[in-house]
Amino acid sequence: MVICPYCQKEIAGELDTCPHCGVTMIYFYQCHRCHQEIAATGILKFCPLCDANFSDQMN
Repeated sequence: MVICPYCQKEIAGELDTCPHCGVTMIYFYQCHRCHQEIAATGILKFCPLCDANFSDQMN
């Protein structure tokens, strides 16, 4: 489960928008291959810049 940063309620980790308050979740990634920081409104499986796999970086 993920906690919404706006309303502090729990939401399912696969949702991109909080069903309680409507805030769009933003996820931040640091690519281990190209070292770029990437912000996305959904869960990324691969780096959009170098195609590195993010599955080992997921919590």
